[in-house]
Amino acid sequence: MRETNRVVPDVTKQVRNLRVDAPTLYLNFGGVLNVGHGLVGDDGVVTLDSGRELFEHAPILINFLTSQPMVQIVLTTSWLQTLGAERTTELLPDELRRRVVGTTRETPPRLAELRDGSAKAWVPIHHARKHAIRLWLALDDEAWGVPSGFEHHFLRTSSETGLGALDVQRKLQLWLAATGIGTD
Repeated sequence: MRETNRVVPDVTKQVRNLRVDAPTLYLNFGGVLNVGHGLVGDDGVVTLDSGRELFEHAPILINFLTSQPMVQIVLTTSWLQTLGAERTTELLPDELRRRVVGTTRETPPRLAELRDGSAKAWVPIHHARKHAIRLWLALDDEAWGVPSGFEHHFLRTSSETGLGALDVQRKLQLWLAATGIGTD
């Protein structure tokens, strides 16, 4: 894993840079950018319980976003609870880090959503509504209980393949093309 010593601004303050008219990806890490769950060692180093490479599928997302400069990212990963917004964002490759405009850390699920297992689906919905974001897609492997009428906002990945699955890549490409926003 690469070591980062850069100073990265706290993304909780970047929410003011969130553009309501820009295509927005709600990005989970486990089962999307990498296969496996993150573990933080006593030394602060993040590894995966699968033994696989951290963010092994990030190059796929970076490649898709290269011709889409307007796409912004909101982090939805559970890593935010352990590492905080700044450290979590700092771990991302530069090409993705630059696009991060916020997190869902300040948009907690409701108790009923936690009880029925739909919290991972509702958090991006609540965040998008709160910030009036109209064009968004949540990439997640655990978004269960997506309410009727919101299915088109979710691209569910397999925890075993993440963005490495060709069908997921095709669906992401279709969504990006449908945004109608390409190179400036």
